[in-house]
Amino acid sequence: MSGQTQISRRLMPQNIDDWKELVSGMNPPPQQGPVVTDALRRKFDIHNQRVGTIATRDTHSVRTAIRRAHFENDHSAYGSATCVILNGQPLSGKTHAALFCAFSETREIWSALPHEPDDPRHDRCIPWIYVEVPKLARGLSLLRAIWTFCGCPPLRASSSSADYLEAIRRLAPRIGLRGIIIDDGHGIGARQSKESRLLADILKGLITGLPATIVLVGTGFHESGVLQGSAGEQVRLRGACWIDIGQWALPKPGEVGDWERLGLGLTQRLMLPSPRGAVHLTKRRVLHRLVDGSQHRPGLAVIWAKRAASYAIWHDTDLDLDALNATHAGLPMGTE
Repeated sequence: MSGQTQISRRLMPQNIDDWKELVSGMNPPPQQGPVVTDALRRKFDIHNQRVGTIATRDTHSVRTAIRRAHFENDHSAYGSATCVILNGQPLSGKTHAALFCAFSETREIWSALPHEPDDPRHDRCIPWIYVEVPKLARGLSLLRAIWTFCGCPPLRASSSSADYLEAIRRLAPRIGLRGIIIDDGHGIGARQSKESRLLADILKGLITGLPATIVLVGTGFHESGVLQGSAGEQVRLRGACWIDIGQWALPKPGEVGDWERLGLGLTQRLMLPSPRGAVHLTKRRVLHRLVDGSQHRPGLAVIWAKRAASYAIWHDTDLDLDALNATHAGLPMGTE
């Protein structure tokens, strides 16, 4: 699998400059060939790694929740208030579900513009912002991350949280802001210290003070400190759109459920360089192995399927039970 080491592409948008390529979703499939060379194998390996989120019941539920939150926030008598909370195990597919919806809405908004979204003659169009809570989040780090994502020059060093919130509030209508995804949100209240309480207050200020829908993504929100205390309680109660991601029933004979749809989606989008190669992720035994081996986590199942596809490409085999078994040992079983 020599081609794997040459592929390096992070799908999470670090700032607005990353957004355009990801929103466009352009990933045209390469042409299969009668003679499979290493160059062709690498093209197919890259194509499979660039396959984005597979549409599932969770992505549909998240999109519905975001649309409802938009409606309530747009028509609220007292300004924005409703947030969306996505809770689930690591690698259950929370982040990709949120980005899937944000990319879709951004694509719709950008397609309706009479100019390019980054046309220097106009304010840059930024419908959605994505930030990860820093591992050692302190003070204004979350607000600075939001501000930096938009490509804005830093505020003065003495700026307070109120200054940042006011600056973002003024910026929001100019850039057409619709939502902010705050990933790894469980880290905000992990320590229940003075700093974590300040971060929880800032999160509440974002939800209640900005004309945007906040999507809070994390693990263990039922137990997390971010939803405890006065500010956390207000965040939790405003999260009328709360979704536990990845809570899928196990595959059953004769039924087409969430796992069957994921297997079909992967089968349709993952490709092999030889027309003789086949993807068997809808077969019952293969699908059950994918479910059990991923610890019932859809996000991890997608990662594993892509690695098995890479194995099949470089070993000239089908994407089947043997390919899954050959690549199971290296899975990141305990991390997001």
